[in-house]
Amino acid sequence: MSFREQTHWAAFIALTIAFGWYFLSYPWSMISIPVGVVAVAGMLVPVTIIIVVVIAFTAAFFALRKPQEAQLKEDERERSIHIRGTHLAYYPLILGVWGNMIAIFYRFSPGVYLNLLIATAVIAELVRVGSQLYYYRRGY
Repeated sequence: MSFREQTHWAAFIALTIAFGWYFLSYPWSMISIPVGVVAVAGMLVPVTIIIVVVIAFTAAFFALRKPQEAQLKEDERERSIHIRGTHLAYYPLILGVWGNMIAIFYRFSPGVYLNLLIATAVIAELVRVGSQLYYYRRGY
């Protein structure tokens, strides 16, 4: 497994665990009151810390194990994999933007907007990283 593929696995697992915890433990009963917005802010702090620590630790660990591979520039295959993954992530991102615009017209609470926006970004990022992992394994 290449250095970039290993860091992609770390990102995918960190995103899944951190935001899985976020969405499963969010206090949905208070989403429509102003405290719901504060809950979003308070819960994003540990999520951000978890993701940053896991990705930084993993990248440092694998860079120390294989320093020559960590220094390599992206080749054409990896560039193509990243472009394909970004392309596939565009579609859930656009659907999420439309969902947010529809939510605005139905006058949902700010907590709903924020969670919908976060879910949009997380799903798009999971699609991007997941598809890149698929292409790494498939051999593109």
